[in-house]
Amino acid sequence: MPQLLDHSHCSECAFRSLLFEKLTIDELLKMDKNKVEVLYSKGEKIISQGEKIKNFVYLKKGLVKLSKKTENGKDHIISVAKPKTFIGFLTVFALDYYQYTITALEESILCFIDINSLKATISENGTFALDVLSKISNVSDEIINRRVDICSKNLRGRIAYLLLFFSKKIYNNNAFDLPLTRKEFAELIDMSTENVIRILSEFRKDGVISISGAKIEILNPESLSMIAKFG
Repeated sequence: MPQLLDHSHCSECAFRSLLFEKLTIDELLKMDKNKVEVLYSKGEKIISQGEKIKNFVYLKKGLVKLSKKTENGKDHIISVAKPKTFIGFLTVFALDYYQYTITALEESILCFIDINSLKATISENGTFALDVLSKISNVSDEIINRRVDICSKNLRGRIAYLLLFFSKKIYNNNAFDLPLTRKEFAELIDMSTENVIRILSEFRKDGVISISGAKIEILNPESLSMIAKFG
């Protein structure tokens, strides 16, 4: 079950500089009164697709996936969000309902800020509003560029790209526990589960990676980078 935490004050938060550095002390205090921090365990659903937007969500610690149920009833993973990420930037200011489901891939702490309080601050502080627009643009560019990178590669290249993403962007280590199931891995890069399993096995046989359950270790980063680049 989600656990409500004693949250840190916005004025003292280590992540204040990511977006809230342009707020006054009074604005930070107002923000602080309208937020909660919640701890979620691995596999817990944080937000459901179709749920009314009430909060602006910030991932303080952990890892989450964003997925969307398509017309045929299947879930499709849109992206994986890492710490220090504002989740839902592309929809919370334009729509009334979340367009996707957010689920914890590992133990995660999220900060929920009342959306009406945030919108009021944006309307009153032009400098802060410009910062928000800049962040929205950066998030949009990152998502688009990542999807283009993935879709421009063949099957081997996509898997290599994603393994390097987790290694370099998420865990900063060549050895890590893959947070996705093979099925989720396949959904994220638009492949079949069978192809993911087959290509991971090929990488293992070629000595590029080692696999033990969810544990992945990249043994030859240079080879994997070449596959990701030219695949």
